[in-house]
Amino acid sequence: MPFAGWDPQGWFDTLALAPATLAWAGGAVFLAALLRGFTGFGFALAAVPMLGMTMAPAQAVPVALGLQLLGGLVDLRKASQECHWPSLRWLSLGAALGSPVGVLTLHAISAPAARVAIGLITMGAVVVLGRGFALAAMPGRVVTAAAGLLAGLFNGVAAMPGPPAVAYYMSAPIQRAAARASLLVFFLATSMLAIASAAAIGLFDRQSARLAVAGLPVMVLGTWLGQMAFRRSTDALHRWASVVSLGLIALVSIGKGLAELVLR
Repeated sequence: MPFAGWDPQGWFDTLALAPATLAWAGGAVFLAALLRGFTGFGFALAAVPMLGMTMAPAQAVPVALGLQLLGGLVDLRKASQECHWPSLRWLSLGAALGSPVGVLTLHAISAPAARVAIGLITMGAVVVLGRGFALAAMPGRVVTAAAGLLAGLFNGVAAMPGPPAVAYYMSAPIQRAAARASLLVFFLATSMLAIASAAAIGLFDRQSARLAVAGLPVMVLGTWLGQMAFRRSTDALHRWASVVSLGLIALVSIGKGLAELVLR
């Protein structure tokens, strides 16, 4: 039973990391949570590359998943009142089918290759957001489920269901608050699916769970501050901040991954 019992020594080992490592991880979680609170998406897109500076992607991804799950549970009550449920049902169905395949892919690739893939996926999100697609009507069930399937694949391989889901909701003809709330609920659902798959093959373990719990207060604070900024922002500022932030994160992740591949 990987999570059974109380293990004080395990918690001590988790929290007794080098101060620089703890500071970097805490800063990464806080900045990623700010982005999440402001836009409703982007936590894993931001957190995984930054956490990957101090840990392997195969560990950074489960930690980000755990934080996204805990943060989603904290936000669920309010987000569920504002989200667009008809699209969420089909998007989640597609993600349920795609997530396990993505997790198996992560388990089979190297850490540097995973960093490059994560950065490229993030850059794809930047391109989609920068183009500002707009649809005249909400997509049908098939298109919505297909977007969910692609999001599930991204979720499993890099804890990043964001690019397809963000493109879907930011181009859909719904209010900005409803799109943000829908993304928060969707990411909660995909994190549950990915954690179940990761735990089944040993990628999500006690250490990942402890790190996620330890980082939750920082995530809650960052999300709250981001949400306050969201309420005072404009549509243009909302999009600009998302594109710039994700673009910088993508470049850092790709650069580190390529450097590691060259030096091998």
